[in-house]
Amino acid sequence: MQVIRALFDGYKIKPIEPIKTKKKTEVIVIFPDDVERFAPEKARRLLRGSGRGEKLTEKLLKSRNEDIKLEGR
Repeated sequence: MQVIRALFDGYKIKPIEPIKTKKKTEVIVIFPDDVERFAPEKARRLLRGSGRGEKLTEKLLKSRNEDIKLEGR
């Protein structure tokens, strides 16, 4: 799946990023809600502890070891 940014002027959708396909294809258009923007510090504070009990560090280390093996290092 490819994601690009575009502008909607009320009539047409105009891409502001290049589209990496020239063939005719089906697309999904999503209009984001006017969401509150958070400063990075506040966002980190809100996310703190959200992955508790999921062993995210172990999963990351395992994935990185697999990447290193694939890279042939």
